[in-house]
Amino acid sequence: MLIKDAGGEFALIERLREIVPSRHPEVLVGIGDDAAVIRINEGQNPFMLVTTDTLVADDHFNTRWAKPEQIGIKTVECNVSDIAAMGGVPTFMFVSLVLTPETTVEWTEGLYRGMADSCGRHGVITAGGDTTHGKVETISITLLGRVSPENLCLRSHAMPGDCIAVTGRLGASTAALNLLRKNLPVTSYLLEKHLTPRCRLDASQLLAPIVHAMIDISDGLASEVNHVCRQSGVGAEVFAKDIPLHPDVIDAGRTLGIPPADFALNGGEDFELLFTIAPENLYKLKQTGLTYYNVGRITDRGEAAFLVTESGDKIPLKGGYNHFR
Repeated sequence: MLIKDAGGEFALIERLREIVPSRHPEVLVGIGDDAAVIRINEGQNPFMLVTTDTLVADDHFNTRWAKPEQIGIKTVECNVSDIAAMGGVPTFMFVSLVLTPETTVEWTEGLYRGMADSCGRHGVITAGGDTTHGKVETISITLLGRVSPENLCLRSHAMPGDCIAVTGRLGASTAALNLLRKNLPVTSYLLEKHLTPRCRLDASQLLAPIVHAMIDISDGLASEVNHVCRQSGVGAEVFAKDIPLHPDVIDAGRTLGIPPADFALNGGEDFELLFTIAPENLYKLKQTGLTYYNVGRITDRGEAAFLVTESGDKIPLKGGYNHFR
């Protein structure tokens, strides 16, 4: 049976977690969130965060339009984004590379310069890794972090009645990718969002003490809302008219003949944060000075997730990026 026929990436993960031992008294959160949470001591910061991500050439990055420095930046930012989604701060990074016989020293050095740039911005130290050869350039990062108990945010903490909000406009990275693949002009805004994204670690540290659930938007708004609903056992309504889109994303949709909201719902790699917050805490959110966009609300336990169209129709909220379609 092919992975796509078994339900895709997340169905596969559920099957695999039944095989490997993952329960341990010190593993507070294992498979199923943006990062694992491991208790390491009883001090002020007792929790260690661990996340890992893999980027493969011609899938997650393309050397035809991405410089090695840009690929390095993106690689680190997508991992730091997972730590940010947990309310944590990144610390140490381990890099494993698969390089082809055609990979040059110059390309590899450029990759590391990009990673060093992003690491410097977030205070991350590269502490080790591995290098080997293969048929496709592949970059795998394991990133450690730390988080205090009061800042720990999980996908499973959403509550009925919560507002659903995001920290920025969505869909730009996917809009850029679709234009690049068709050799169409791409604006500087879209290109920057795709090639050198910036995670929202800055916003995370302000949000963590006041929100309930949080997740980074790496696989599309629809996918992330469904992750939160599944883990929290709740439903959701996302209002199509409230999905924040940059004018360049809207123009890209017109050019490509694709509804612009589809880039936000099904694309991914925006690396903004989606969070749920109690209405009574909205005043605290406003006090942070963060720009945010309300996109929906959490509904009762056991309900499903819906997209509410501009005409008021409710349709099941499906979609998101699928690695094995």
